[in-house]
Amino acid sequence: MDKPAIAFFDLDHTLLDGSNGNIYATQMVREGYISSGVFFWMLYYSILYKANRLPREDVYRKVLDIMGRYTVPEMIEMMDRGFERLIVPRLYTGGAEKVREHRDSGHVTVIATAAGEYIAERVRAQLGADAIVATSTPIKGEHMTSEIRVATSFMEGKLEMARECCRAYDADLADCWFYSDSASDLPLLEAVGHPVMVNPQLKLRMAARGRGWPVLKFREHARFDEVARPSRPLSEPMQSFVSEYEEGLSRAMR
Repeated sequence: MDKPAIAFFDLDHTLLDGSNGNIYATQMVREGYISSGVFFWMLYYSILYKANRLPREDVYRKVLDIMGRYTVPEMIEMMDRGFERLIVPRLYTGGAEKVREHRDSGHVTVIATAAGEYIAERVRAQLGADAIVATSTPIKGEHMTSEIRVATSFMEGKLEMARECCRAYDADLADCWFYSDSASDLPLLEAVGHPVMVNPQLKLRMAARGRGWPVLKFREHARFDEVARPSRPLSEPMQSFVSEYEEGLSRAMR
């Protein structure tokens, strides 16, 4: 029996027009969760990201410290509002079609992103993908926390998580695809048998020069008839908060 093949998809600037982190930071400023001063370090980190020098661990801890000022249910509610109003309308048609094409070909489809697991799961459900590779959310009590260290799905971390995903599905990376825009994803792009650049950064185009990697340009935004709800388990204790939140939504709709 042939081994399954996996198609991995990056999120920011690949499936999504923009950065989910910047989108949510803007939302949190507008809704009064954080001050407008956050835009200064957003700009600074954006410059570092484009130069492929983003200190992802530092950024992740800073984001957790900000979100940790509120309870997990409050953050889930905020992320849901942002997902429906700001994320879904900016998902690319090309990305949605590629996910569907791979699924129709019998491939496992995986959202592989440095974003948090809840956003990754929402994108997975919206696009009908099979699984996620994402950074789990450390929680202490009822709040997200930077005190607990977790593996991040970024650079070599994303590669290792992709390897774990392959082991779970009994797949070989040499038979897999990975779609990404970023030079930070070179470890996984170089490891798969079918790397594909989507809206690639200049640094990624330079690094891939002469390798013959295909390039896709996604521009058009997809139109969805409805917004899908999460339906796959997340890490504990995040799952317990999500389950309680989903039950509350179900009760409210009855």
